[in-house]
Amino acid sequence: MKCKQCQSSFDVTPEERRLYDKFGHEPTGMCFECDQKNRLCFRNERSLYTRECDATGEKIVSIYSPDKPYKVYKSDYWYGDQWDELEYGQDFDFSRPFFEQLKELQLKVPRPPLVNLHGENSDYCNMCVYNKNCYLVFGGDYNEDVQYGTLCMHNRNCLDLDFSNKNELCYMLGDTIGSYGCQFAFDSKNCKNCYFISDCSSCTECILCTNLSNKSYCIENQELTKEEYLKKKEELLNGSYKTQQALLQKFLTLHQSRIVKFAHMLNCENCSGDYIKNSKNCHNCYDTSDSEDIRNVIVAYEAKDLFNSSLIGHGSQLCYNTLSTIDVTDGMFSYFTMDSSGIRYCDIAVNSHDCFGCVGINRKRNCILNKQYNREDYENLKTKIIDHMKKTGEWGQFLPKNMSCFSYPETTAHDYYPMTKEEAVRQGFNWMDVPEHKPEADKIVRADELPDNIADVPDDIVNWAIECEHSKRLFKITPQELKFYRNNHISVPHLHSEERHDFRKMFRNPKKLYDGKCQKCDTPIQTTYSPDRPEKVYCEACYLKEVY
Repeated sequence: MKCKQCQSSFDVTPEERRLYDKFGHEPTGMCFECDQKNRLCFRNERSLYTRECDATGEKIVSIYSPDKPYKVYKSDYWYGDQWDELEYGQDFDFSRPFFEQLKELQLKVPRPPLVNLHGENSDYCNMCVYNKNCYLVFGGDYNEDVQYGTLCMHNRNCLDLDFSNKNELCYMLGDTIGSYGCQFAFDSKNCKNCYFISDCSSCTECILCTNLSNKSYCIENQELTKEEYLKKKEELLNGSYKTQQALLQKFLTLHQSRIVKFAHMLNCENCSGDYIKNSKNCHNCYDTSDSEDIRNVIVAYEAKDLFNSSLIGHGSQLCYNTLSTIDVTDGMFSYFTMDSSGIRYCDIAVNSHDCFGCVGINRKRNCILNKQYNREDYENLKTKIIDHMKKTGEWGQFLPKNMSCFSYPETTAHDYYPMTKEEAVRQGFNWMDVPEHKPEADKIVRADELPDNIADVPDDIVNWAIECEHSKRLFKITPQELKFYRNNHISVPHLHSEERHDFRKMFRNPKKLYDGKCQKCDTPIQTTYSPDRPEKVYCEACYLKEVY
């Protein structure tokens, strides 16, 4: 089959056809990547703006820039009882396409400024719950004193971390779990006071190491005496930016020559994809944990019976072609649904049931285009609208790209599948260059003008704007951040937090599977490591024998 969006060839497997039949829909006609792009372009995780609340006039933090044509209410007002989303309800017009009418409703109904629930002193976070004293955390929950994190959970006093959970006093982590006092650690777990490590487990006091387990006092995978190690550590981790960057370059070389398991899987049965834990029957899935019977999904937690979906959280089941869902049963073709069931073609639905084509609803039932019906009338009208959508060719398709509230560069789609403006426009996505934020500052200094050692950095650096070395992008250091750097002998970064996030992304493979063979025993494998990659890719048995 040829993808109708990018024209690439792809197969619809027999299992996928079975799932399409199960959910009652025809194949979308798009490859996995384009199918994901079309959903993910609706989700803005990382682009934050200040604007006025359209209800109160107060200044608020929002994912909607002030020039967007949408009404935005501050969170406590939107979730409160001072307004009624049913006042915007409209009758369905069978002479017009469904999506055209839904777009009109979308432009009228107020939206919450971001998704940041039950946070404390964590205003600049999005897609989060229960964070405390956090700043610029996106999709991360139950963190405390964490800055610059993505999809990170249960961390304390950490900076710059992605897909990392249950860590404390750590800096620059990617896919690292249960570690303490580590810096520049990737794909590692249960490590303590380790620096520039990858694929390490239960290690203590190691520097520039890969593929180690239960080791201590190692540098470049060579074990030293405790006295030798501590002396060398003092020389290497001295708070100097130049020394840090030299170590980083050496680490990147080591990282490319390491042995890797064909996939990052732990306690899994009959699964394929990457970064899957405690799951069963999950295929072509990525960043998935504690889930069962799901296919073609990016990010799922405690989910069951999902197909062709993205960023599904805690307790969702029987969902198809849906995005940003938490504790939803039987959801389809919708964006940001939470604690709901029976949702179809909705753009923000919270604590609601059996709603079709609604926008910005909370605690509602049996609604179509934000208009309330009794149960019998709702079912009859819904059936007629579905028949109408089948005639117009709309039924079975996700929300159209022109209904996204965001430009492609603002969205998670661009984070996972970056494209040039020309490529994005050719595929029909919204595009508007993201405006550069210029922070107020006493003065602007180039990154290469900063003191080399953290011990020489003055207190008033928190009032400066730092210009990145290559992009010229401006950023500031927060007081909490500066204190962390000083306490842990870390030099002030020369890159904006988004550029540091881009750096960490380089340690993760694209969400694409290749058929290959273990480079040790020739066992067939499916892996996200492309054939031209430099790493040694082993099956699980050979990897465990070699590393453990």
